[in-house]
Amino acid sequence: MKTRTLLSWSAPVTALLCAIAASGQDLPERFALIGDGTHPYSNLVMTSDSAAVDSSLLTVDYRADFSTSPGGARMTHRTRLYVGDERVLFDDITHRARSTGKAALGDAGTPSYYYISVLTDRAAGERKVTVPDIWAGLNGSPGGSAGLAHVYTERAPRQEWTVTDVYADIAGYRCQRAECDFRGRRWEAWFTTEIPFSEGPWKLRGLPGLILYARDTTGQYSFEAVSVTDKSVPVNDYVYEHEKRTTYRKFKRYERSCWQMPMSFTGGTALFIRDGKGARQAGEDWELPYYPMEW
Repeated sequence: MKTRTLLSWSAPVTALLCAIAASGQDLPERFALIGDGTHPYSNLVMTSDSAAVDSSLLTVDYRADFSTSPGGARMTHRTRLYVGDERVLFDDITHRARSTGKAALGDAGTPSYYYISVLTDRAAGERKVTVPDIWAGLNGSPGGSAGLAHVYTERAPRQEWTVTDVYADIAGYRCQRAECDFRGRRWEAWFTTEIPFSEGPWKLRGLPGLILYARDTTGQYSFEAVSVTDKSVPVNDYVYEHEKRTTYRKFKRYERSCWQMPMSFTGGTALFIRDGKGARQAGEDWELPYYPMEW
């Protein structure tokens, strides 16, 4: 199978983190963590080493869209799924390209706040998940401007999909819709048995064919395949300059605290809100609504 382009790609304008204001607050257009409120804090995590752990049988590029709250401003980036015999890697290639200096700021979208990569051991049913810390460096934690990666391993939970009788042609493939509840969200996925790999973007998998499109029903998160190829490339396991080993539950508690009590994690660094009136410093009681990909 040759490389098959499914959709055209156009890079969006660089976006800062946008959020709906908590109750009683003015609605900010965006906020920046450092400076005078005009520049975002970089959450890029620098790679220090990598090792090939498999070779891909299939490589899928996805356009990923996300917002930090329902109805919030859309941010877009590119992700890639590498499917090997033994390992499957889902990677935020926008994040990786920028962190290695191979993509200019704004050229390829906004890296995800919710993942860098998900590496799955297919036989063991275990996955290694790496998440960037958008608050690292503000509170004196290791990483500073180089960024901090939270890394945890987990058993890949079985997703109980309900396959429907609804079909549609997506990018030239005959696809079927399936739905499942996964960690607090309802997901809709369109898969094709024409590509018989039981894989998909992020942590979504387990259907009798490749997932070409998936979204959560609130519209906050979506993945849309833009190309599929069977060219063999290495499936890498990455090591980062600054890593913090944790567990899924410990990380989720930390993530929730950062969003709901941002001023507690700035280490004295001012947090600025930017709205139609310009930049202004956030008050001590300012908070962000917490709408993660998974609870």
